[in-house]
Amino acid sequence: GSVYFVFANPRAIEKNIRFTEKNLNRCFISTNTGDAYEDNRARELMRLLDECDALLDLHSSISSDTKPFIITDNGLELSAKMNFELIATGFDTVEPGGSDGYMLNNKKIGLCLECGYLGASSENSDLAYDSIVQFLQHYNSIEKINSEHEISQKVVHVDEVQIVTDDSFQMTRSFADFETVPAGTVLARDDKNEYKTTKERVVIFGSAGKPVGAEAYILGDWQK
Repeated sequence: GSVYFVFANPRAIEKNIRFTEKNLNRCFISTNTGDAYEDNRARELMRLLDECDALLDLHSSISSDTKPFIITDNGLELSAKMNFELIATGFDTVEPGGSDGYMLNNKKIGLCLECGYLGASSENSDLAYDSIVQFLQHYNSIEKINSEHEISQKVVHVDEVQIVTDDSFQMTRSFADFETVPAGTVLARDDKNEYKTTKERVVIFGSAGKPVGAEAYILGDWQK
């Protein structure tokens, strides 16, 4: 078999920015006809993914509050072999357009690994490297060179996303990834509304200062 190693957004990497025109992680939709660079790049990558049996998508974050975690809906068996304590499911429902969601919709295994804060590059590079090895071992693409770790893992299923509505939208504070907040917690406000939880919830991507139209935060529940 073949293994493809791809830099998903080379223009953004060259400029050391997250994206050039739009979030590539929302562009992996089969009906995408957009004109942005990321739209065109996603179509190129989807043609490649159509040839693949499985996907491992590696991400990092510019937020120091982020925690390493796996996004997947159909790769829990494979995720159990990796050194991640946290797993999130349901992302393709609340935030469609991710590469892992594209694979899911084509009945193939897709894992997106959020490998943590870019500033902790040494520790998180090791995590990314080990995950690549474990992924390739799982599919018998390489000889076994790395032992699989059995660690305690927790799963949160996400089911709600809040978008930054307008310039008046303000988070009450930045929330750490996978922070559990009680019912009645006010997460954000704008000129018209106050956004608060109706029950105990888990917050992901809840940092402040995002532009209008971006995801302000995602909410979910711990799974038993």
